[in-house]
Amino acid sequence: MRRCIFFNVMISDFDLKKAERRLLNSEDVEDAEYNISPFYLARKKLITELFKKPKNFKEFVFNYFKLSDEETRLFDVFLRNCVRYDIKWPITPYPKGKVRDFALKYGLGYKRVALGYYSFEDDERVLIDDIIEGFLK
Repeated sequence: MRRCIFFNVMISDFDLKKAERRLLNSEDVEDAEYNISPFYLARKKLITELFKKPKNFKEFVFNYFKLSDEETRLFDVFLRNCVRYDIKWPITPYPKGKVRDFALKYGLGYKRVALGYYSFEDDERVLIDDIIEGFLK
């Protein structure tokens, strides 16, 4: 159920500026249609940034819905890290193996995926590897 709400907000069409003004308690914006949680606003910004050029997006969403709750929580952090750590460095880390294949298949960018992946400890990376393998089938 949580995933359905999340994806409904992600694809909903609302004026982000009006929603942000509402969140900042601006007196001139009182529309009930912009009653959106700041959590979902931030997530939408991150996801739309990550999927500017969606490649195999429909398949990505179907695979996402197959994840267990634990996998979803970990994978959400992975995706957020892919956006957060997209910084300008003089070097670009290149992922290898399944992580590289995942970046290629969904067009997310090598650097983003590599930095998002390596932000986890070794034991968490094992679970991320299993999740990524499911997205590559």
